[in-house]
Amino acid sequence: MSLTRRALLLAAGAAGVAQAAPYTADGPARPRAGALRGTLLDVTTAGTRLVAVGERGHVLLSDDQGQTWRQAKDVPTRTTLTCVHAADVKTLWAAGHGGLILRSADAGETWSVAAGRADGPDVLLSIRVEPGGRGLAVGGFGIALETRDGGTTWAPAVLVDGEAGERHLNRIVVSAAGTWLIAAEGGLVLRQGTAGEAWQPVKTPYHGSLWGGTALGELLVACGMRGNLVTSRDEGRSWAHQAVPEAGSFTAAVALPEGRAALVGVDGTLAVAEPGFAKLRFRRLDDRATLTAAAALPSGTLVVATQAGMRLVDPRV
Repeated sequence: MSLTRRALLLAAGAAGVAQAAPYTADGPARPRAGALRGTLLDVTTAGTRLVAVGERGHVLLSDDQGQTWRQAKDVPTRTTLTCVHAADVKTLWAAGHGGLILRSADAGETWSVAAGRADGPDVLLSIRVEPGGRGLAVGGFGIALETRDGGTTWAPAVLVDGEAGERHLNRIVVSAAGTWLIAAEGGLVLRQGTAGEAWQPVKTPYHGSLWGGTALGELLVACGMRGNLVTSRDEGRSWAHQAVPEAGSFTAAVALPEGRAALVGVDGTLAVAEPGFAKLRFRRLDDRATLTAAAALPSGTLVVATQAGMRLVDPRV
């Protein structure tokens, strides 16, 4: 990270960026019939509810396992939302362009601005807030905001110094043991152990960008460009490389029942991994849609975010 950028971050923190920043109101997200067919970039589960976010501040909700969707009642921005995380069945967090962070306390019906501004220069790509109050939001060019009080305040953070600290930080994954990892640009995974020690950049055998990831018990997975993925069995200290040559770039990974996993991506890419990733079964959706994120239903069906709305996909077919 350049000295200039580091100085700006530290100065901003000293000036009180930990408080909810003044918000440049760009107007609330508008009810639009086209929202159901628009670009959605992430999806999560909050109890039995599904919550998806995307362009124009659209937040979509489903209470019937993805059969039908409707827009949230009140979202205070029309900027693009790139990620969503459920801290519990009622408390949700979303983030996106402008370094904007939103919070919902009613399972996604209404939202308020917690930090950032719609016309800010930063783009956040992943957010997570733990029940104990610790939270992190990361994004392009190493940007990171952290909270220790459950999101009441957010402060800029420098996770790692040097060139590694300026890589795009694409997805936060937390292992079952509590290790925090971030899938990043250039085949890097940033790692912080359960003791809360300093973040460390870990080089993987793959040198391209890693865009998504998930935890499968003791197995950790990060996936990215051109059908490449890496797996770790030692809490992210070391990684092994696998590839699905015919697949497009993976955008997300999600755990399925019985230790399996699904990976989705561009050009209709869908790969299903058997337990332990010993075998990967690949197929391409007929319409070659770009799949941006996925969540698994108890039945094993996938709820998939795409550039043309939400859809249900059976990974077993």
